[in-house]
Amino acid sequence: MTVAQHPFLNQLLKSRILSPARIQQFADSLDIDSETNSVDIAMAAVKSKLISRYQAEEILNGRGRHLTVDNYSLVDILGYGGMGTVYIARHQQTGQFVAVKLLGELTKHDIGIRTRFQLEARAGMKLDHPKLVKTFQLGTLEALYGETEYMVMELVQGVTLLEGISFSSGPLKHDAACDVICQAAEGLQYLHDQGMVHRDVKPDNILIEVNGNAKLLDFGLTLADEAAFDEEFSLAMIFGHDCLGTADFIPPEQSLDSLKVDPRADMYSLGCTLYTALTAKRPFPGLSRVDTVKAHRNQPRPRIEKYNPKISKDLSDLVERMMAIDPEDRPATMTEVISLLEPYRKRRNWTFEFNQVLQQRRELRRKYISESRARSGQSHRTTEVNSPQETETPGKKKVTGDRPLEDFES
Repeated sequence: MTVAQHPFLNQLLKSRILSPARIQQFADSLDIDSETNSVDIAMAAVKSKLISRYQAEEILNGRGRHLTVDNYSLVDILGYGGMGTVYIARHQQTGQFVAVKLLGELTKHDIGIRTRFQLEARAGMKLDHPKLVKTFQLGTLEALYGETEYMVMELVQGVTLLEGISFSSGPLKHDAACDVICQAAEGLQYLHDQGMVHRDVKPDNILIEVNGNAKLLDFGLTLADEAAFDEEFSLAMIFGHDCLGTADFIPPEQSLDSLKVDPRADMYSLGCTLYTALTAKRPFPGLSRVDTVKAHRNQPRPRIEKYNPKISKDLSDLVERMMAIDPEDRPATMTEVISLLEPYRKRRNWTFEFNQVLQQRRELRRKYISESRARSGQSHRTTEVNSPQETETPGKKKVTGDRPLEDFES
C-alpha cells in the first residue's frame, strides 16, 4: 500500500519530518493495510527509532504539520514557560541537534512579547563565551494569522540548577554550588564586559551538564547596547519598566526602575541564586509577589545558617554581601566574587538521566496545559504512545535519585 492510503502514514508524510521514500520503506517493512490501528503503527515507528515518541503523539493528535520549522524537525520538548516552548530539534540536512524556541499560540502575535523575543535573540547572537548558551539564528515563520519568529540555540543536555536542587532532596553540597555559581559569574563577567546586564539571573537560567559544566541562558531581559536600549525604552513607555525580572531574585533597584541598573544588579541575583542552592529555599519564601519584592527592598538579609548550619560564617557573610540592599556594598565585579568563592568551590559530576528529565518536563507541561484549559472551560483529550523505546536523543546519561520537579521546597 502507498503511505497516502493510511491516515497515520499520510499525516507523517504531511509533517515533512521524513522523506516520502523513507516513510514508504517503513510501510513496506510492516504487514499493514489501511485498517491497521494508527497507534500500533506509531508505536512501531517509535520502536524502530524512525520518529520520537513526542513526534508520534503530535501526529496522532493532528498536530504533525507543526513538527517542521524551516529546515528543522522538532524531536522533543526541552522546556516551556509562559512565553512559549523550547524544543530539541534536528537539522534535516546536517543532522545537527539544536534547541529551537517558539512563541506560544497566545503570545506569538503579541507585539510586546515578539519585540522582547527579538531582543533576546539579537543579544544572544552577539555573545560567544563557553559559559553562555550560544544563539545561532533568529528566523521568521509564516503562520496562519501572520509572521512569527523562532530562535535556534545551542543544545545543552543538562538540568537547570533548580532541577538539580530538587533532585538532591535539599541543599547542594557547598563546593558544587560554589563551582556552579563561579561558572555563571564567568559568563556574567563576559556579558558585563560587552556592556550588557542580564537582569534575570536565577536557578532556572543556569544549566548544568553531567560533568559539572555550567552555562547561563535566557537573555530575554538583557539590557544591551544603545540600539537595543531604544527598543527597550519604547517597550517601557508602552508596558511600564518597573519590576522587570523574577520576584524571588530581583535586586531592589531593578524593582524600582529596570532601565537604571548596572552589573551589580546581576551580582544581587547571583547571590540570591547561591543562597537558594545552599539552603534549598528562596530568600523570602511564602510571600506574595508584591511582598517578596518589598522584602528584597527593605527586609534584613536572611542568614544561611538558619537552614544550613554546615555553611561557614565566612561563606554566609559573602552571600549576604552579594545580596546587599545598597549596590555599593556588593562585590564590585564578577571577577572579584569568583576570587572570593575560589576556596570553597570544587567541580563535581552530576547524576541524572537526560531522557528522564525530558519525561518529567513533558509531564509537567501536560499538567500545565490541562490546568490552563480547565480554568478556561475547555475540554481536551490526547492520544499518547506508551513505549519504553525512544528515538535518538543525543547522549543518554545515568541518573540516581530523581524527584518530581514540583517537589522543590519554597
